[in-house]
Order: sequence, then C-alpha cells, then structure tokens
Amino acid sequence: MKLKLPDIPTVKGIFVTGTDTDVGKTLIAAGITAALRQQGRKAGYFKPVQSGCPEEAGRLTPTDARLVKEMADLPEPLELLTPITLRLPLAPGVAAAREGITVDLAKVAAAFRELAGRYDFLVVEGAGGLYVPLVDNGFLVLDLVRWLKLPLLVVARAGLGTINHTALTVLAARHAGLPVAGVILNRGSATPGLAEQTNPEVIEALTGVPILGKVPEIDNLASPEGKMVFLRTMQEICSMADIFQKI
Repeated sequence: MKLKLPDIPTVKGIFVTGTDTDVGKTLIAAGITAALRQQGRKAGYFKPVQSGCPEEAGRLTPTDARLVKEMADLPEPLELLTPITLRLPLAPGVAAAREGITVDLAKVAAAFRELAGRYDFLVVEGAGGLYVPLVDNGFLVLDLVRWLKLPLLVVARAGLGTINHTALTVLAARHAGLPVAGVILNRGSATPGLAEQTNPEVIEALTGVPILGKVPEIDNLASPEGKMVFLRTMQEICSMADIFQKI
C-alpha cells in the first residue's frame, strides 16, 4: 500500500518499540519521559494509536497515555497524547478494519505537529512490535517510525528467549533502514539466572547495538517506594545514554 503521508516537522526524540506485546514498553516510555522532565528537560510523550481501549464515561480511554500522563505529570489531554483509540484488543490495523474505522494519519500528523511545537524531545511509543499493521496490512509500525524519522529504542525481556526476539527486531529495523539507538532489558529478576546474566553481552555481540540499561521487576510500582526505585533506575539510564544527552 502506498499512502500519501502528511508533512510533519523533524524533531528530536526516540521511538519506543517492543520485541513483543506486553514487554513493558509503556512503562519504559513513561519512565524516560518522567526522568527527563525531572532533569529539567522539555520532554513530552506521544502514542499515535492504541487498541484495546476500555470505554469510560461513554468514550474510549487510551490507558497507556494515561499512565504516562500521570507518571510524567503531563498537562496535555489524553486525546492529544493518543489521537486514535480503538476498542478491540487486536493489532490496530485489524481492530480498525473490524470496527469499520480508518486510522486517520492526518489526525496523527496534526497531534504530532502540536506536540512538536511544545517540546524539545518527544518519546513516541508504538503499538506492539515493528511488524504490527496500523492501516490495513500495508502500513506497519516500522513505516510509522520511518515517517517520524526517529531512532529506535527496543524494549525487550531480560530473561530466557530474549536473544532471538531482540536480534530479529534489530535485524528488521536495519532492513527497513531504521537507526537503532539501543536496547533496554526490562523486568529483570532480583536473583538473575545464567541466561539473564549472559543475555546483555550476547545481544550486544550479535547486534552491535548497546544495552542502555536493565530495569528490575518492581512488584509494588503503584506505591511511592516502588515508583521511586523505578524512576531512580530510569534517571540513571537517561543520564548515561548518549541519545538522551543530545537534547
């Protein structure tokens, strides 16, 4: 499918993708946004489309954007942070087709322009992985990344099985001509086994992409103590990684 894409500005930022669904990319995107803002940076968040949105007070609510808005203390309304909301918990392109909706890229572009005018750095979150369809089956997440012209941050699981998923994601990105800034390994164990201990070195050797950080599993994230531990970890990652120092 060849789509005519609206013009959008070039911005500084990062596009957060995952090796799979439910790897915690929303939490990592929230942590990056919050950490940068705590450092005094003008950082914002954008998730163009979310499927599987619950209906609350008669309207679909983008729960990912709500989590980030609350953690990073963002002033924007949810409909600007996530302009396209879909009900069915499917890939957005599939959900939209089932719901009789066309994912409106002009609406995405308008929200992106608005946020680009407000912030010096945008943390953009995708839906699932790079090969998830957004518009029918012809416009994928990787096409969205190419359109927005942002480097990728890959969020992956820390434990057994992550080597293959992470390497394939990096390979897919490079095949599409997308730059990969690094990998964050999420939900690390307090007592990591041998696979989790050796995964970072193997992933770096196989892909040539740096591991920007390892984030532990935090059971009590909703508590002030858990949130503090999480944000301290994200502060360390944002302070060390080059991509966040070029703002």
